[in-house]
Amino acid sequence: MKAFIYCITSLLLVTLVIAAVPTESEAAIYEDTVRLHILASSDKDEDQEIKLAIRDRVLEKYGTALKGYSDADEAENKIGELLKYIESDVDVWLCELGADYTSTVTLGREWYDTREYEDFTLPKGIYTSLIIELGEGAGKNWWCVMFPPMCLDIATESAPADDATVDYTNEETRLISGGGYSIKFKLLELVSEVASKISKNG
Repeated sequence: MKAFIYCITSLLLVTLVIAAVPTESEAAIYEDTVRLHILASSDKDEDQEIKLAIRDRVLEKYGTALKGYSDADEAENKIGELLKYIESDVDVWLCELGADYTSTVTLGREWYDTREYEDFTLPKGIYTSLIIELGEGAGKNWWCVMFPPMCLDIATESAPADDATVDYTNEETRLISGGGYSIKFKLLELVSEVASKISKNG
């Protein structure tokens, strides 16, 4: 009888573990997201105000550029084509705002901590980012999600538009809409963190 109970208990535990392991589709959240990352030149009030002004102008002009794209690869290619134009515009805007520095605009891979929005949470890990560095880039950061286009309605540092999550798969939407506390979510973060450390040490 004890052996039978042990077998049943073991089987249930194995089933629970398998059910908790993130699927390939859920893990694709990192590849299906492009973040927007703006770094202020410093923490001085004027530089922080400039950062937010640049944010608003970038979103106003380029926020809709990625609407209509079906996947992140297409969005990344489009951003790559726009990099020089974005940098040129940002430099013009910086001059208009009275800044004595220019910008550096790149598309790269960056580590992000867990980010909670109003109705969903993005797991920590490495994401592709449109990076806009203003001047020294030593001030407080601002970031959101460029693709799917969640930044479109932002005029303040409020949560992004919830309807942008429709561009994620059903599995991804279920994963990020659980408040960030599900076992799958935490396992995904753990796997991503381990992979990042291995990559750095390799």
